[in-house]
Amino acid sequence: MPKGNKEILSQLREKIEEAILPLITSDYVFWGLPYYDNPGDTLIWEGGLNLFRKCKFKCVGTCSWNNYRHVPLKKDTVILIIGGGFFGDVWRKAWDNVMDTITLYPDNPIVILPQSIHYNDTRIATEDASRLSVLKHLTICTRDSSSFQFAREYFQNQILLCPDLAFYCDVAKLLRYSIPEKERILFLKRNDKEQPAIIPDVKGGNVDYRDWPIMEGKFSFPDRVLSRIIHDLTRMNVNHKLDCVIAAIYKHFKKNVTIKDAVGFISAYRIVYTTRLHVMILSFLLNKEIYIVDNSYGKVSGCYKAWLSDCKTVHLIDE
Repeated sequence: MPKGNKEILSQLREKIEEAILPLITSDYVFWGLPYYDNPGDTLIWEGGLNLFRKCKFKCVGTCSWNNYRHVPLKKDTVILIIGGGFFGDVWRKAWDNVMDTITLYPDNPIVILPQSIHYNDTRIATEDASRLSVLKHLTICTRDSSSFQFAREYFQNQILLCPDLAFYCDVAKLLRYSIPEKERILFLKRNDKEQPAIIPDVKGGNVDYRDWPIMEGKFSFPDRVLSRIIHDLTRMNVNHKLDCVIAAIYKHFKKNVTIKDAVGFISAYRIVYTTRLHVMILSFLLNKEIYIVDNSYGKVSGCYKAWLSDCKTVHLIDE
């Protein structure tokens, strides 16, 4: 990694430590884990696990929203909710899951880890703020300045600005998954409700226009095997008796395969264009030349301006 990038990464990791670790004041649970196929969310999970190794308290419970069950917690147990981009009304089902869960624990310290926040309808934001106002020990961490200012305007809880936890991934581990670089350019663009209205053309040849392979239904052999095992176990999971087994497969096998496949895919390219936030972050960690095109509501450019605007290898295509 170039010296300038190393310094930037070191500063970002220091900011993450200073923001998050003081909030973990007791044993904690880590909820909302990505037991599904999304490399970006998996990188957030990996970065979080790496960060929490510096914490003196222990994790006493994990779950995804697919296998969450209401459990009583000691009032000093800290509830950590994984970060991402689901805070708002764009990915409403995911955000409803979070609110429905955390409002069951009004006396616990709760930390929503770094999020992008976006509402198409601010009336919904006002309603959500009212629901969360009863949580006197809730901290909302935002990962860009726009989300930070929005949260401070609408929400009555403690609001922090903090880099995305994917910046806390173990770079040495990621580099072990790298493959030899080829003289080609990758344009990795999302094809969902966050895709931008206009996608610029990349001049020159040798350009591959792709999304994450697993988003295209292209799975590596290990991933196909693990996905089949998880599918079969889920079908047999009557009364949640196999929850621990499924969780262990995700944590110790599926997560690592997803990250290995993502690194292998990105590392093969010399230059990366993208509309995806975590392609930008992973490419930065892998020392790529990066050109970013914003998503539909400013999430990618917001994180770039907050944390990577001084990085000489990351460039914002500002139309």
